[in-house]
Amino acid sequence: MSESSFLLAEPLRVAVGAVSLSSPLTGIGQYTRHLVHELAMLGAAPHCFLGAGWSEPPAAGAQPSADGPGSCHAGRAPAWRTAARGLLRRSGLAHLASRAWQAHRFRAGLPRDAALYHETNFLPFCYGALPTVLTAHDLSWLRHPETHPAARVSLLHRHFPRALARADRVIVVSDFVRAELLALCEVDPGKIRVVHNGVAPAFQPRPADALRPVLARHGLLPGRYLLALGTLEPRKRLSTALRAHQRLPAALRRHVPLVLAGIKGWLTSELEREMAPAVARGEVRVAGYIADADLPSVVAGACAMVYPSIYEGFGLPPLEAMACGVPVICSDRSALPGVVGDGGVLLDPDDIDGFSAAMLRACEDSCWRTAVGALALRRAAGFSWQRCARETLDVYGELLRAGRG
Repeated sequence: MSESSFLLAEPLRVAVGAVSLSSPLTGIGQYTRHLVHELAMLGAAPHCFLGAGWSEPPAAGAQPSADGPGSCHAGRAPAWRTAARGLLRRSGLAHLASRAWQAHRFRAGLPRDAALYHETNFLPFCYGALPTVLTAHDLSWLRHPETHPAARVSLLHRHFPRALARADRVIVVSDFVRAELLALCEVDPGKIRVVHNGVAPAFQPRPADALRPVLARHGLLPGRYLLALGTLEPRKRLSTALRAHQRLPAALRRHVPLVLAGIKGWLTSELEREMAPAVARGEVRVAGYIADADLPSVVAGACAMVYPSIYEGFGLPPLEAMACGVPVICSDRSALPGVVGDGGVLLDPDDIDGFSAAMLRACEDSCWRTAVGALALRRAAGFSWQRCARETLDVYGELLRAGRG
């Protein structure tokens, strides 16, 4: 009998820290959303803490909705929420006050019949009440603190060592993150478990005719743009994508623009100044946050994804592109080689000429795109959110059988 079978013999109620489900979703929010949904599909009962209160567990088999846990809200965040997040990023005191209030709300509503608590975003809200699992997605705040808001770096420095010490199991999303934890933190290696992220079935190859209605809403044409997907922030090294695109012939830049898709993050003023002339010429387009319903089509319609990030714990956007049969041109750093493998082109994130040459080939060589796309599809087939949930259930089962000692 497998460990997950042990747990699924009867419904398993899990308290899930799911504040990351606040709209708009970024990578950790997508992880939480899909994990919660797949756990429910497997017969578990995830009970989500959303920041202000708790949700009821989703019914097994129910699809994620726009308003419930495990959802990806289709619209942009309300203006007040965006403003509040901006304040929290700038003010360490405001961030601490918000977290203290959330911790109070967490303890007040913690389900008494929960078997364990899984915090999906680094820092548990409490310790000791239940066996505790936390997920650590990367250590970019240690390797590259200059690419994060100071309040976030301070919070993690203050609380993450205790989280590692007190958690009963630590899930990491790649072998790379496991190695980083062991190299940079004091942690018992015996409680670390690697569970890879997955990719949603919606990310799949699509014919051009099926893409046109969605892409038209964004002013795009199938196969006529290069896509850079992710939060606009320094760690993504979007300046490399921008400069590489600017080295393409002028006619090609107009014909195949570079599309930046993702929410505006932090420390972006220099990037915005640099790309302003290209934006004015229509060679670069800032698409902003792409709704969940549209994103698979926007990814599938690109002639390539450009992802020169200097540090990733996993690399979800490249995997989503690969699942669509779209070639990936990305950094050779951190976890990305382990995810992309032969499904793309791996380059030094500062190799502007290399990125430009690969972008040119993606735009002009359809045979190359087809060949690399086929390799990408094969590589992506090894990842799924169902597998992620099953292996997470295995971690739960191991912990519950072993007790907390």
